[in-house]
Amino acid sequence: MAIHPTAIVDRRAEIGAEVDIGPFCIIDAGVAVGAGCRLHQGVHLTGRARIGAGCELHAGVLIGHAPQDVKHRGEESFCRIGERNIIREYSTIHRATGEGQATTLGDDNFLLSGAHIGHNCTVGNRVTMVNGAKLAGHVQVADRVTFGADALVHQFVRVGALAMIAAAARVAMDIPPFMLTDHDGLIAGLNSVGLRRAGLSQEQILDLRRAFHLLYRQSPLFRQGVGRLAESKPTGAAAELLKFLEAPSRRGVTGVVRRGGGEDVGDESF
Repeated sequence: MAIHPTAIVDRRAEIGAEVDIGPFCIIDAGVAVGAGCRLHQGVHLTGRARIGAGCELHAGVLIGHAPQDVKHRGEESFCRIGERNIIREYSTIHRATGEGQATTLGDDNFLLSGAHIGHNCTVGNRVTMVNGAKLAGHVQVADRVTFGADALVHQFVRVGALAMIAAAARVAMDIPPFMLTDHDGLIAGLNSVGLRRAGLSQEQILDLRRAFHLLYRQSPLFRQGVGRLAESKPTGAAAELLKFLEAPSRRGVTGVVRRGGGEDVGDESF
């Protein structure tokens, strides 16, 4: 273990083996840092933050600070970070509001400079947040989602697996899995490149294309499209899409697709 002489590490913090703590870092009491982590200069860990093994935190990263939430009254809450995450300069992850609640980030995620994960968010594995992407409180993000630079996500939104959010998009409603958005946060099509890179079979991709057409092309109302998809008894990835659409939603599911010519199709949301 290597701790720079200018770093401030509370003796009550738990520091794993072979952790490298750079200059001017601050690690408060109650924080736990897993084995093999590297903290570059000026990292601040506080508020019962838990950092998994093998993470790399770059300059100015702040994890576990009090939530930006007027309901927070100083109750004990947590911020739990998984393993092998790379968190770049000046990104912030806040702990949760609510006694015993937690903000969580899974494994193998890549947060670029200035990314923000708000209180009570749940973020899965292998998620990429490009520079300046921000999640408000209580957002749920599944695995392998990509957020473009400066994308903004409203509180309580759900984002399904392998979705890709465009740069500077304003996401106010749930984004189903496997979808691609435009800059307005509207559905623009399937995330075809991401599906291939993730190793989905051609058959699965074809099933998703059929599901997409049922939802956004062949049904005048989005609700009708969901019903028709359910009647088709989908399997595999298409079944995962249907499960997402049928799950409870605080914000509603985005039900608009924009064609290349600018025509909006299936403009009912629910």
